[in-house]
Amino acid sequence: MLQRSRLLFIHSKLYSGVRKQTFLTNAYSCTEAWNSRSSSPILSKINLNDFYNVLDQNYTSKGVISATDVDIFANVINDSSYLDELRDLLHKLRMSADTMSTLDSTHHATIRNYIDHGHIEDLIEILKEPLTYGIFLDDYTANILLDKLVTAENYDDAATVASLVMLQEDFSNDITCALGQYACYKFALGYTPPPPPEPEPKKKKVEEIKIRVKYLRNPYFDDHFDIKDPLVAAGKTLAWMSERSNTNLNNNLQIIGCLYFKKYDKLFNACENLSKKEGSKLFAEVKALVQKECESKPDDAETVEKLGQCLSVLEKVSASEGSLEDALKDSIENAINKSQKQDIAAQVKLFQSWGEIREAKLNEQIQRLDRAKRLQLIQEKQDKLKEEEQKLWFFDNEDQIDLQIEDKESLVEEPAQRKTVVMQSDENYVPPEIRPKKK
Repeated sequence: MLQRSRLLFIHSKLYSGVRKQTFLTNAYSCTEAWNSRSSSPILSKINLNDFYNVLDQNYTSKGVISATDVDIFANVINDSSYLDELRDLLHKLRMSADTMSTLDSTHHATIRNYIDHGHIEDLIEILKEPLTYGIFLDDYTANILLDKLVTAENYDDAATVASLVMLQEDFSNDITCALGQYACYKFALGYTPPPPPEPEPKKKKVEEIKIRVKYLRNPYFDDHFDIKDPLVAAGKTLAWMSERSNTNLNNNLQIIGCLYFKKYDKLFNACENLSKKEGSKLFAEVKALVQKECESKPDDAETVEKLGQCLSVLEKVSASEGSLEDALKDSIENAINKSQKQDIAAQVKLFQSWGEIREAKLNEQIQRLDRAKRLQLIQEKQDKLKEEEQKLWFFDNEDQIDLQIEDKESLVEEPAQRKTVVMQSDENYVPPEIRPKKK
């Protein structure tokens, strides 16, 4: 009996250290199809160290960088030692005129590289600064990243990624929306507000320095890109992702989203819609969150009144027997079963098309550079022929050449004449009379 209990204990210890099962299957990431791109004749010949040095020197000397070259660099990386160089090239491309030609495979390859090599925190920082790096999530990388973060119970970063998807306003992928809803709900459920900042010590009075400015910008808040509060961003994400279908789960989640988005008029409408819909059920967690938010704002009488009205409407809705978290997990599983095969097939096709697009863009770039080089050679030959012609026909065109020389000499003499005029005016200068100060 003791031996059996010891074996059970060891068995439980072994399995407690095993990583939790992810929502997505291993087949979803299409690793084999993605890695097969390295066999491309373009990518297989690249030496990353030399290639980066060439790109960096071209940008330093000419201020030019190619979106195709950056895409090649991003797709050739096979270890984490070149991620800093990739980040540097992405920034340089974003600052150049060729940023509008950034290929879709560049976004996908960059995100894949950071995920595969475990630099997820750095990836999220890059995604949060689109003006600096210009990297955006697609449906497949968003699903892979959300799945990893949710499985690791890193709901803060998962909600941030879901909010970035919301900012792009694309809710066409069911798996992305289901994972985003789960991430935002778990984040809001365990959210603790940051402590208030410590009061700064009083500084000694310093003389004010006033600077004249041409104009002042009026304060503006677009209620979208300007949202900085992570809870408000998660609320808006939850509300917008839940508008795509009129299911009982989405109606419940829309209430939570409007609650944390602080749109109390929309919250009241969502509560009324749920109460009027036939067969609707209210999850206990939704009512508890509204009640908690109402109790947390005793000083805000207007908000308390609005939330009280919402609670009175929710009292009319019959309660659901299951939990909201279980319903969300079921929604994720249903979305995966519905869309996973389509997404896998779409990814394989994309990888092939991206290789063809990269090869076509590279050929266009080579032709463009060859054309520019040929034009430069033609121009140099024309200039050389003009010089030879001038030497051969010097005596026939001697008078015309003399006139050109006189014109150039007159242009050179004009500044000297101006200087003499200035000197003459200086001779007539009379200094002011300096008198002693009166005592």
